[in-house]
Amino acid sequence: MDKSRLPSVALRWTPPGKRRPGRPKTTWRKTLTAELKEMDLTLGEAQKKAKDRSKWREIIAALCSTGDEED
Repeated sequence: MDKSRLPSVALRWTPPGKRRPGRPKTTWRKTLTAELKEMDLTLGEAQKKAKDRSKWREIIAALCSTGDEED
């Protein structure tokens, strides 16, 4: 994906400034990075693997099966 496309920009974006009091310190990106770390992957490795759609679906299925079972 071209780096100027919105999903790519959103993945790398860091909001400016500080959080307001009471806001959670855990971000979506930190959660994603922690889950990938559990699978011994970095964000860059995950992006490379995402190019192979069938392999990526396997990774996502594994992440979803080990995630929170609140539903």
